[in-house]
Amino acid sequence: MKEKIIGRIKKDTAFFMLSILAGLMISIGGIAYLYITSFDSNSIALKMAGGLAFTVGLTFIILLEFKLFTGLNCDLINTNYKEWYRLVVSFLGNCVGCWFGALLIFKTPIGSAVMARAIELYESKLALNLGVTIASSILCGIFITMAVLGYRACKDNKMAAIFAIIFPIFIFVILGVEHSVANQVYFALAILGGKPFVGQIVLSTFIVMIGNIIGGIIIPVVLWAKNKLISKDNDNKNAESDKNN
Repeated sequence: MKEKIIGRIKKDTAFFMLSILAGLMISIGGIAYLYITSFDSNSIALKMAGGLAFTVGLTFIILLEFKLFTGLNCDLINTNYKEWYRLVVSFLGNCVGCWFGALLIFKTPIGSAVMARAIELYESKLALNLGVTIASSILCGIFITMAVLGYRACKDNKMAAIFAIIFPIFIFVILGVEHSVANQVYFALAILGGKPFVGQIVLSTFIVMIGNIIGGIIIPVVLWAKNKLISKDNDNKNAESDKNN
């Protein structure tokens, strides 16, 4: 019993460490996006450049199998419910990594520009109404699942796999949909820039997390249902064939 507990603690600690690294990767991508778009937040060209820069973090997360909260959602329906607590563990680790990245950039020469842009996002995200927040976060979850499943489908061809990651991430950044972990980078930098930590941040984060989970399982659920229907149809055909024989 003792050995099992120690083994579980070791596994969860390793999992938490990989979650921190995932958060750090998101902070790197998020900071790059903030800095590029700080020159002109309305420029579509800069948004595209920032979106491309953001994909670096997600690409390394998927390639190195770091534990990102939104990336784990696509496997939720195939995960034992006793392991679902790991979603919380991953998110907490992601937050640690995001804050670590924010603190690293805080006092650098570009820190002020990055924080000023983060404050803009802080204000706009907290001003979103409930319906928009939920819809946007669900859409984000779908994009993340597209990236993860796309990578797995093309895993034997690394170049194709990288493109399968980049395009959905690039689009979701351009659209500005709600990513629960990336938002922590923006909130952290805004707070470091002088904005207050308010309860609305917690509420918004919780809502976006739920939306990301819903969006993350949509494609897997449909694929699971499709496989079940095909399997049932094949079983019926085999049963008919046995009767005829």
